[in-house]
Amino acid sequence: MVVAPAEALRVTLQRYLSRLLLGRMLMVLLGLAALLQLLDLFDRASEVLAHGGMADIARYTLLRLPTLLGQLIPLAVLVGAILTFRRLAGMLEITALRAAGVGAWHLLRALVPACVIAMGLQLALHLGVVPRSERALADWWDGRSNSGGAVATAPRLWLRTGRDILSVEAVSLDGRRLEGVLLIRRDAEGRAVLQVDARHATHGPQGWLLEDARIARPGIPQTMAAQTFTWPEGPPPLRLREASRPTEAQTLGQIFAGLRGEGVVTHGSAFYATRVQALLAVFATPALMLLLSLPAAFGLPRQDGAGWRAVAGLVLGLGYLVTGGLLTALGEAGALPPAIAVWTAPACFAIAGFWLLWREEF
Repeated sequence: MVVAPAEALRVTLQRYLSRLLLGRMLMVLLGLAALLQLLDLFDRASEVLAHGGMADIARYTLLRLPTLLGQLIPLAVLVGAILTFRRLAGMLEITALRAAGVGAWHLLRALVPACVIAMGLQLALHLGVVPRSERALADWWDGRSNSGGAVATAPRLWLRTGRDILSVEAVSLDGRRLEGVLLIRRDAEGRAVLQVDARHATHGPQGWLLEDARIARPGIPQTMAAQTFTWPEGPPPLRLREASRPTEAQTLGQIFAGLRGEGVVTHGSAFYATRVQALLAVFATPALMLLLSLPAAFGLPRQDGAGWRAVAGLVLGLGYLVTGGLLTALGEAGALPPAIAVWTAPACFAIAGFWLLWREEF
């Protein structure tokens, strides 16, 4: 099979640029992760050693690593792309490519496979590895730093489970024992029909058993004291353990369950809706980082202002990460609609990137 010269050039360019970008991206990613891991150990090593030995240091480092990698991938793409483009400009390879008719848009298309790899790695970390590693780290740390019994939640934990509202002061490490329990049962219209105030609760084969309970009903001024109150519809201990000591990362199933209001819900609908939009934005982030860094490829090595193109790309990329994180936090808090909170920063910085690229091209 004979390959057309234009097609052969496209394939060769795609492989060459992808190899350059991925190599530098991996170098930056591992370097930044090692630096942040070292700084984190300076802060936490004494606490870890107080509850264990050097093996615990290694375990803590291993469980923290996926979180750091997931946070650093966009920055690694940005810095790796700037280094790649500056190398191409410094070796006059960009000049040769432009003389051959390869423009900026061809460069972006050639780097699509590298973008897909970066996007897939970030999604795999955020949705698969990081939620499990953070949960394992939280459980391991709780087991090391607490001798047993219930662990106080500060502030008091409030959550919704089905129609019922539950509030507790402390949850055991395995989630099977609660202290300071307040249970409000509601009907289909959301009206409170029963309030149970119990000193503690334990989970058994029949569900939750609230002990030393006092029961109150709307419209009845007297409070009934009861030895026990059975709550078979209560949430499983695992969900209460996760709600009392939550992790930042969540699996896709947890996000959509929270959006539907199923199971144990500790946030409002705006939080989960913003998380869904943020996952969609992950698909655009690597391409946006490349777009913002592309002006670094233009300009001869000794040309005045050549280095400022790289600086401008770095500033824009960091500005996007900071602005996007701030707006997403506002969306999760319900201060902004989820779509506006997540997509405002990508839209604005994409416009800036296209404008800079248009100036270089024309």
